[in-house]
Parts: sequence; structure tokens; C-alpha cells
Amino acid sequence: MTRWMKAALTLAFTALPLAACGGETTGTGSPASPPEPDSAEPQVVMEQDIGGIRSQAGANLDLPDGFPDDIAHYPGLNIYGANAIPNMGFSLAALADGSVEEVAEYYASEMAALGWTEAANGPSGPGQMLQFEKAGRTTSVNLIPNGATTTVSVTALN
Repeated sequence: MTRWMKAALTLAFTALPLAACGGETTGTGSPASPPEPDSAEPQVVMEQDIGGIRSQAGANLDLPDGFPDDIAHYPGLNIYGANAIPNMGFSLAALADGSVEEVAEYYASEMAALGWTEAANGPSGPGQMLQFEKAGRTTSVNLIPNGATTTVSVTALN
């Protein structure tokens, strides 16, 4: 698969859940009741299942069911958005305590330890983008500075 095709799939995979409208939505709250910032417990504000695409939004979310155990996740990662798309993969949106450089170093080291090959690692706007490959699978990690934290976007394609 060419780099162009992988990049296009990554973009489509990330945008698809955002484009979905309607469907069944359930949750413990509503968009008018945001998660409590000081709680370490998972707080699901919204859950959707649209055509098999499962999405959650909130704070301190757990990894989605079926998330590959060979993909690193930064310690203390506060997942606030998670998507699972059957036969395609997963995406996570999260905040990490640490600088872009610290988080990038962690992912580069841990993904290599888990058997992934680093295919790309470089600046992306104000942040950094890393891409890893393993057995025909691709995982992209995009990092953007966000004050004292780093916004982390992980896209894992099967």
C-alpha cells in the first residue's frame, strides 16, 4: 500500500465518525453536562453506534473493546474520544501530561519495543506526527501542544 493511500485512509478513518449524523445515542449525560475535570473515573457523556461504528465521548475513557494490545498508550492518558470501526481499526483523541517531545519519545520507544517499525517521525504544524507499521497494519500518532499538556490523536488501521 502506498504512503499516499495510507495517508488518505488515515484521514478518511478519522473524519468518518465526525461525518456520521443520526443513529442511536445513549449516555450518562448530554452535551450540556460536560465531564467533571477533577475525576479520575471514566465519564461517558455520549455513546453512539451508527452502522457498526462505535463512538464514545467523555473523559478518562477506557480503551475501546478490541483495541490492539500491541499498541502503546501513554501512561495516564486521558482519552476523551474513542471510535471503533469494524474491519478498519480504531481512533483515539486524548490529552497527555507531558510535552510533545516527551510523548513522542515515549511512543517511538514503546512502539519499537512492541515490534512496530517507525515509518515516519517529524514535525507536523506546531506538533509532531509519528507513523508505525507492523504486519500490514499502520498506526499514526499525531501530537499537538496544548498548554501544559499534549493533545494526542492515535489512528490504528487493521
